[in-house]
Amino acid sequence: MRAFWVLLLCALALGAQPADLVEKLQQSALEYAEAQSAGLSGKLSLHVIRPPVLPRLPEGEVRFEPTHASKQDFTGPFFIVFRLLVNDRPAGSVRVDLEGRWVGTLLRLRTSLPRKSVPSEEQLEPFNFEGVLPPGAITEFPEGYQLKIPLAVGHILSQADIQPIPVISIGDPVRLQLVCGSLVVTSDTIARSAGGLGEKVRLELPNSKRCLQAFITGPGEARLEWARSGS
Repeated sequence: MRAFWVLLLCALALGAQPADLVEKLQQSALEYAEAQSAGLSGKLSLHVIRPPVLPRLPEGEVRFEPTHASKQDFTGPFFIVFRLLVNDRPAGSVRVDLEGRWVGTLLRLRTSLPRKSVPSEEQLEPFNFEGVLPPGAITEFPEGYQLKIPLAVGHILSQADIQPIPVISIGDPVRLQLVCGSLVVTSDTIARSAGGLGEKVRLELPNSKRCLQAFITGPGEARLEWARSGS
């Protein structure tokens, strides 16, 4: 019986809201979430969980301005807060509760693989996914990467599972490009750490035994941008 009265009171409260404003607010929330998630791989399926309840508003032209969302990842339940303006004057705030489901293709393993494996196409299984996106999930296996840890069959791949394939090992000779503005100086160095393409590597200058860090640009190659101090 109590639940019945709660639902009745909610219905009466919603009935007191201008239907066109409620509909406009819901549409604004959906458009805001879609715009904020633009550029992400896959697609977000969004819907309103419950109609927003507007406070009593004075007569005049009503506008909604989004202020923030409850989280940056628009999957699962979340809400967006709007500032209410009547005739361009603040008239309170309201939130719209939404739920998002990510729709796209993810990757999982067809077979168990050991550490440092580079999965072939036959060992990877793309599959359709809809729901809350697993943290760091990837939609394709990047070139130049390998598995960081052993993984079991059926495992959904994520950024945490992969690492760049080392192209420089400890003790390798490395040709370093030291760039300072338009000036480029090259030097032969020795790697004192290992790394893959785009990672930092520690290099030793043979003459001074001094070490510095540079970004790996290829097998046996690294580059360091040297910031010029202000004059």
